Amino acid sequence: MRFSASAPCKAILFGEHYVVYGAPALAIPIEPRNSVRFSSFGGNGIALNSSIGKGLILPDGGFSGCRQLKVFSAVATDACRLAKKPLPICQAKFLPSWEVKGVGVSASLCSAFAAGLLKASGSPQNSQKIFLAAQSGDQVAHGGRASGIDAKTVSVGKPLAFRRFFSPDKLGSKTSKFSLPAKTSLLLIDTFNGKKDSTSDMLEKFASSFGIYCRPQDTPEKSRQKVQEEFSPIWNALGKAKTARSLGELMNENHSLLRARKVSGDSIEKAVSSALTSGAYGAKLTGGGGEGGAVLALFDSSSLPRAGRAISDSTGFSCLPIKMAREGARID
Repeated sequence: MRFSASAPCKAILFGEHYVVYGAPALAIPIEPRNSVRFSSFGGNGIALNSSIGKGLILPDGGFSGCRQLKVFSAVATDACRLAKKPLPICQAKFLPSWEVKGVGVSASLCSAFAAGLLKASGSPQNSQKIFLAAQSGDQVAHGGRASGIDAKTVSVGKPLAFRRFFSPDKLGSKTSKFSLPAKTSLLLIDTFNGKKDSTSDMLEKFASSFGIYCRPQDTPEKSRQKVQEEFSPIWNALGKAKTARSLGELMNENHSLLRARKVSGDSIEKAVSSALTSGAYGAKLTGGGGEGGAVLALFDSSSLPRAGRAISDSTGFSCLPIKMAREGARID
């Protein structure tokens, strides 16, 4: 046995954090892809190997090894349940292309891992099965507060309008025809400078700013509505934002809301300020936020290289032009 599976990352353009409590959000799949290489294993279970350590998923679902790799035990359990197959015996080596916080690296690796396990089990590839298994791992990674938008976007590989419903509890998504205004591009700014807040901590911080101290599904409907209503004017205006200026203004408004909810950080604010000074139509945090988080900025395509250099020179942060992916999780 020897093959690789891969999945794109994602960028949330509008609605991060709010989506956890039932507001709609818009996300796009982005490259480069993250990969998991599968091979034969002489032991019992699934041997995990990564740059942060090693682990072993036992046939009964038990786990031993590097604590950060335990999320993949949840993926394996659900993938095998959905495939109606026993846990395959194999090795899995994780090969992330991204080190940027806020672009769904955990969901991407979970999706690639799930796709590979389905193949190793002899089960047909299915984006819904991949999503469900990947979401199980992402829930572990995000302290039980993952909305599903990350895993869904990287599994499907298309721009998505995503929303979670609670009565009954279900996830809703549909592919979006969203496209950037003509002759514009998105720049991703990585603000990591040695300190990185966890996404789960930022999710808790966002929730507590609304007086919420329980899981989203346990939150009273009135409290969830308060979260949704704060974001709804931006979502309602999004369909009418056809120009770079109007889209950028909405990005700025979305960021202002997130800043007020204490999920930004000094490094993110520094990046946003530098982007706007360098000519961005709009700039906002994307993903979990906090120190070491990522920022999206909208520029004229012709000015992107110059702007990227100016931002890097003034902040020391890395700037990466975003390329939209065309496929979700797959066997390579």
